[in-house]
Amino acid sequence: MVPEVVSIVFGGLVPGFLAGLLAFRVKSRWCPRCGEATDAIQPSPERE
Repeated sequence: MVPEVVSIVFGGLVPGFLAGLLAFRVKSRWCPRCGEATDAIQPSPERE
């Protein structure tokens, strides 16, 4: 009985943890105030 409960608990925690990591990575790319990308975007050589 105990191994079944442990597998059910970890079976729910692992996907939730991975989804949380993905959400954090996606959220950290955008400025919460203005919505702009937080990475510095270099101008392309054609536009200089």
